[in-house]
Amino acid sequence: MLYRLYSPPPPLGHFVELLWLYEGFRPAHPKERLLPTGTVEIVFDLREDRILTYGRREKMRSFYLSGSVVCGAHSEFFVIDTASQDGVMGVHFRPGGAYPFLKLPAGELHNEHVDLGALWGWQEVRDLREQLLAAPKPEQKLRVLEPAGCHVTSLCAGRGCGT
Repeated sequence: MLYRLYSPPPPLGHFVELLWLYEGFRPAHPKERLLPTGTVEIVFDLREDRILTYGRREKMRSFYLSGSVVCGAHSEFFVIDTASQDGVMGVHFRPGGAYPFLKLPAGELHNEHVDLGALWGWQEVRDLREQLLAAPKPEQKLRVLEPAGCHVTSLCAGRGCGT
């Protein structure tokens, strides 16, 4: 299993705690509860352009979203399909750090999963996901994701962030 973490420097690092990548993660169990962290994540599935997750209390009914998802801050657990965790990467925001990227009050994403394309634009997200898929090495995938965050928010404008 490959597991990479990267803490971006400022200015992006003021908002994003970690960029992360998992490849080859195949647990023996088909589902897994994710406990609440109170933070927002963006998740990209690198194998399929869809993510299977399950409702909380609604009899654990499954539903699909695109392969690029925003996971709002949760105060309850939710369940994921572990078979789809073979290749995933994402952004773990600092508390309160997601606002410049999503332009939504955090309460609107509370206990929710939303397609990233609905917030950033479908074509932009498709293009970013294609760039992530085209990058052959883990470090290159992380380098694709870092400037994307700066570009979306204009955080690095005039600051020499390499974007």
